[in-house]
Amino acid sequence: MKKPKKIKVNIPETISSHIDSEFKKSKEFRKAYIEQIERLELAMKIVKLRKRRNLTQAQLAKKVNTTQQTISRLEDASNTEISVSTLSKIALALDAKLSIDLSPKKK
Repeated sequence: MKKPKKIKVNIPETISSHIDSEFKKSKEFRKAYIEQIERLELAMKIVKLRKRRNLTQAQLAKKVNTTQQTISRLEDASNTEISVSTLSKIALALDAKLSIDLSPKKK
């Protein structure tokens, strides 16, 4: 009977060191990481403003004419589909300014 081949697994000391290592060596990882951070920041801003206005998800949903489940999805960083129209409605309901920035990529 053959012995199974041992697979060398490189375990980083910390998650941060692993992310740092992957960020440096993989263009695809960098792109995915940056996109995820941007989604996370947007989701966190929606939550923060909603809470600052003392609104529940259901109350914000009513102001935006949508469901609480939709607001929950918007506050979830894994949500990849959010329209400018929806962001505009949320900004209006939260008495916030919506600004969309387009800037050149760093090389």
